[in-house]
Amino acid sequence: MTLQEMATSLATKRETVKSILGKTDASTDELTRADALISEIGRDESEYQAAVKRAEFATSNETALKAVTEPVYRRVSGLKSFKTEKEAYRFGSWFLAEVVAQGRPSTKSFARAIEYCENNGLKAQSELTNIDGGALVPTEFDTTLIDLREQYGVFRRYTKVVPMASDTKSVPRRVSGLTPYFVTDNTAITESQKGWDTVNLVAKKLAVLAKYSSEVAEDAIINMGDDLAGEIAYAFANKEDECGFNGDGTSTYGGITGIREKLLGLHGTIAYISGLVVGAGNTYAELTLANFNSVVAKLPQYADTPGASWFCHRSFYYETMERLALAQGGVTAMEVSQGATRGRPLFLGYPVVFTQVMPKVEGNSQICLLLGDISLGCRMGDRRQNTIALDSSVGFASDQWTIRGTERFDIVVHDVGNAHATAASQVQGPIVGLITASS
Repeated sequence: MTLQEMATSLATKRETVKSILGKTDASTDELTRADALISEIGRDESEYQAAVKRAEFATSNETALKAVTEPVYRRVSGLKSFKTEKEAYRFGSWFLAEVVAQGRPSTKSFARAIEYCENNGLKAQSELTNIDGGALVPTEFDTTLIDLREQYGVFRRYTKVVPMASDTKSVPRRVSGLTPYFVTDNTAITESQKGWDTVNLVAKKLAVLAKYSSEVAEDAIINMGDDLAGEIAYAFANKEDECGFNGDGTSTYGGITGIREKLLGLHGTIAYISGLVVGAGNTYAELTLANFNSVVAKLPQYADTPGASWFCHRSFYYETMERLALAQGGVTAMEVSQGATRGRPLFLGYPVVFTQVMPKVEGNSQICLLLGDISLGCRMGDRRQNTIALDSSVGFASDQWTIRGTERFDIVVHDVGNAHATAASQVQGPIVGLITASS
């Protein structure tokens, strides 16, 4: 039989079985026939797959070799971090071969992973490891982790990311422009100069830990790779958001000072800070629509870009901002039931971006909301080196691995305006905010 005939025969038998089993009054003879066909289908399927491989070999030795060595990508549940099963399988195999298997007794899973990596060019970028051990993530997976961080994280998605080829980098920043002068004939033109300074980025090392079951079967490699990549990327993204928005310059944030602390650090008297609007009270319920309008009025024209957005906690938006919007009236029952566009609500014409590191619980003198184009006021240096290491001793009793991922980056908030006692001398930066009253 030809391959086409074998495939047609299999399809016919499957349809016959499906038809018999779909009857509510199938006879004993019909059910017996269905059982016999099911056995035949199993045998015919094996013969068909073997014939396919023989045909591939006859067509191309290279194609046949791939059919033999390429695994059947199976997974237990849906993918979260990778687009295809193959990508997740490659990452899981690399992790088993380069991180887990090193210095451990050989097992069937490790052997298969090592063989797969050797046959498919999957090696760490460098044989060098950090002082604590570990394997440097290959470029193809490093890119995936970066994409996932941008998917999970807010700050990385909206700031200006600067690749760093070394642990330090200086980025020029324009601070002033040229000055025009009126001139008359035969009069020398007054010279002016464009002003520059630098933003200095120094990569900090960030590490995350995750627990994972040590029971890894061949069919679980895809899910393990998918879950591991997602866990590490989410942890990185969350910490980057904490540093970018809430960093206070302490070791908790790697010495990084975020936007909220940068604004507050301009002056001890809040009223002098050009980019902050003091709310009508110290509770969210006391904030008024006029407070939000004042924040919009603070935003400089040059910062009113397509990237300008509100940044707040999800709870703050629905309990405060949407409450104020609905209170204005003119809202139909359909609009109330459907709500704003999920994931991208608007308020006073600007998109609202949820970041769960912003304040959820009200407090005195608390910056609860930001508005602006983060890319104009911040720089994020990305060293783009992810290292993964493993320790099996910590979770020995619970049969778990402790997995560590590291990255190196820096965040510098370089422009949030100034502070001055005279309102006319106050100059707002590209990021402004709303702060609750002191009491």
